[in-house]
Amino acid sequence: MNKKLTKGDIILFKAEDDWLSRAIAWFTQSDVSHAAMAYSEDSIVELGARGVSVDKVDVSEGEGIYVMRLVPEMDPAPLIASADAYLNAGVRYDYPDLFILAGMLIYKRIPSTYDVLHISNKILTVCCFMLDEMIQHVLLHHTDQAMVCSEFVYNVFYDCGKDYRIQIEDGCIWEGRLTDETDRTLRLSDSLSPENLNTDSFTNDTAFPEDENTPAPENAKQLAQILYEALCQSEALPDTDNTLPDENVSAKFSQTVSAAEKFLSKLKYFLELVKCDLPLEAMFITPGDLAYHAVNLEKQGECSLKRI
Repeated sequence: MNKKLTKGDIILFKAEDDWLSRAIAWFTQSDVSHAAMAYSEDSIVELGARGVSVDKVDVSEGEGIYVMRLVPEMDPAPLIASADAYLNAGVRYDYPDLFILAGMLIYKRIPSTYDVLHISNKILTVCCFMLDEMIQHVLLHHTDQAMVCSEFVYNVFYDCGKDYRIQIEDGCIWEGRLTDETDRTLRLSDSLSPENLNTDSFTNDTAFPEDENTPAPENAKQLAQILYEALCQSEALPDTDNTLPDENVSAKFSQTVSAAEKFLSKLKYFLELVKCDLPLEAMFITPGDLAYHAVNLEKQGECSLKRI
């Protein structure tokens, strides 16, 4: 492909070999783990640890990337303006990578094994702690601007109006399947109670009751490793008849559904605080969606990219 970027091109970075990437790849069945947007021919804009930033790049060496482009092509000026708005706002919220796993666990079909449900419960609970910290920060500092989607690129296009919005079909969340459905899979979102997903009960004290067995948020990589191993182990189990799960699995499933409801309720409350109107599901857009499930994005090719 041409070694020059075009303003508005979507840059998808190939996945690294870490546990979070492995777990996300298991769910999304893709080979990409990060997204950015071309800000000029030799720079990209992205959301990272520093918040939203613009970096000069060299497209002749470095990490492997895919370059995607909206079809039909649109004037890139609104996209750059949208990115500038986030830059000027000093946006600093980027959901932890663990949030992507939480979304996958809620909206995808997962194996109904005790081990998978047990680690899912822990991940969702840890994410509730993380959300509590973010909520308290907003309440304390009266922040009215935030970046709340793990995929900054999706938000930039979303903000530019209907003609620019990325159209996801059979995506990593919306298709509702992990692999081929079996009798041993379930989807937590099918069991959530809408009346439990409300924010009326939230006050300044949003603390989630601590479980002495709940790992600290900094153990995200360890949680992802345990989840990945549990998912892989479930694949090795022999197919079974369509029988009800045993009592232990049923009890664990109930706990995990409760944790999922708490997580989504807190997420809704956070979105209200930061005045974001994206649907809950859009919080879990993945790079794999942009690479393989966006019907109005076209791959221009692949090359290497290095920030300079």
